[in-house]
Amino acid sequence: MKKMLCLWLLLMLCSLGSVGRLAAAEPAAEREAVKRAIEQSIGWAIEKDFEAMFRLWADDLFHFWLFSDSQVMGLENFRKYAEAWRDPDFRGTRFEFRDLRIVFSRSGDVAWYSCFLDDCGSFKGKESCLKDVFQTGVLEKRDGRWQHALMHGSYPVDKIPENYVRRFYSNLFEKKESK
Repeated sequence: MKKMLCLWLLLMLCSLGSVGRLAAAEPAAEREAVKRAIEQSIGWAIEKDFEAMFRLWADDLFHFWLFSDSQVMGLENFRKYAEAWRDPDFRGTRFEFRDLRIVFSRSGDVAWYSCFLDDCGSFKGKESCLKDVFQTGVLEKRDGRWQHALMHGSYPVDKIPENYVRRFYSNLFEKKESK
């Protein structure tokens, strides 16, 4: 009886140890899947694979980008918003994520992240880049895939590029004409 009890305890400890090893291996795979979904949310534009891009977004998404006219709620509205990117003269050229931080919920089916992003594209052969955009987002694992539920991009107020300051705030700096 003692031998049987010892054997049973040994089997239980071994099985618990292998479950622990499997659980420890899973976050690395999930982290890589989340990282890929984050990268492809920008990288899709290089190949202009719209269907692949749309699969990265949840039906009930919130998308808040740099400008006030880029606030989009829901996948159907995002599809309409994305029509501008179908212009044959537009193409993504390169991108880079720096300081990417990913955190998982306790349940493991939600992840949020932050990073700095350089996102470059060309229009009619002329490249332009958004540099050092502070990007944050939330992804949820739905039906076995990681999908964006929220993405937000902004510039810290002390790092807004000069061309945007001039474009949106020039009236604050120009001298008012006297009447």
